[in-house]
Amino acid sequence: MNGNSVKGKRSPAMNVAKHLWSTYRYVLIWFWIVFTGCYVTINELIMRGYIPDEEIRESGSIWEGASFSPRIFLLVVGILLTIGSFNSFVSNGITRKSFGKGGLVFAAVMSLICTVVNLLGYPVERFIIDISGADRLLTHPNLVVEGLTSLILYFGYFCAGWLIGTGFYRFHWFKGLLICLLAVAIMVGMEIVSDIEIADAVAVDAGIKLLALAIIGALVVWLNATFLRKVAVKRKLTI
Repeated sequence: MNGNSVKGKRSPAMNVAKHLWSTYRYVLIWFWIVFTGCYVTINELIMRGYIPDEEIRESGSIWEGASFSPRIFLLVVGILLTIGSFNSFVSNGITRKSFGKGGLVFAAVMSLICTVVNLLGYPVERFIIDISGADRLLTHPNLVVEGLTSLILYFGYFCAGWLIGTGFYRFHWFKGLLICLLAVAIMVGMEIVSDIEIADAVAVDAGIKLLALAIIGALVVWLNATFLRKVAVKRKLTI
């Protein structure tokens, strides 16, 4: 990356997002190709009884539960963000603030794409089952609630990974480990919030969960921005 590559008509933050997208877009495409192929194959074997899993067989849905692996993928990409890209951008004139904003735009785009692909899996699955004549009773979730929940969880996992990467980049291993444990605790908290039943009314329950998840996600963003604000450029990552 040279000095001119991060300059242009776009704002510095959007230039950061653009370059990050150029770096990771093919990784994202290949992840979904490989993941979808493996996930569908394994779950189809379960449906046919070759692999025992009564819970999945009773649901009738192969795609149910497919949103978890993309969270781990985004977590890993987030971890790599500061470690792999911070030096290049800041050394070529991008401020830490612009890097942080651009990273958030990139995180939002990646999370949105993963959410859309995940949601498309449900109608595609129903269409395939309908035309194949398979005798399966599908129990799909409310796609609006599922979409919003997945979007926030994807974004939260990405930013939690980013926080882990920033922690290890800025501090030595012990403080980095503590930040890593904090990020893991936050992700566990998000999972618990998304799974528990908070209220009897479905709409109220969904609203409270989404609000709580959004607050937790905002906390992760704030923590990472705080650590990024004074992080020094390192020519060599040390532990």
